[in-house]
Amino acid sequence: MDMVEIVSLGAQFFNQSPANTQAIDENSIFSALSHLLDGNAQAQNVNLQTVIKTLNQADLSNIANSWLGNEVNANISATNITTIFSTEKLATFAAELKMPEQDVILGLQDALPTMIDQASPGGDIDHNLLIQPSGEIHGIDDLMDINNLKSFASTFFGKK
Repeated sequence: MDMVEIVSLGAQFFNQSPANTQAIDENSIFSALSHLLDGNAQAQNVNLQTVIKTLNQADLSNIANSWLGNEVNANISATNITTIFSTEKLATFAAELKMPEQDVILGLQDALPTMIDQASPGGDIDHNLLIQPSGEIHGIDDLMDINNLKSFASTFFGKK
């Protein structure tokens, strides 16, 4: 699965959640989820690792591990959703969807576990999902990725 498929699946689960999403189409949810996860409207640069990192830092690694692993995904509480995302980010997300914040949280409780689970078939978030699009080198960390390094070298030395 690529990131577009993962965010699409998240939008689908968000839409089917107990949240009141009757007036919202899945394309709007897709775009808003992408923005919430630090990506653009096309799901480029979506960062799921931040969610896992935040869960681990908040002593919620049992939830993170269940989403990454092959067992049943643990449920996440509304309080834990507010631990992952700042009040400001949740308010922006809710405003983008024109939904009350409590409905947004209900939707995220269904969407996030599914997205992380699908992005981590081997127990870690698939490295290929984290690679910057070819040719986009923004800093030294991007050069450390072997695919970006190959792309950079081929550009630099004029070979493909």
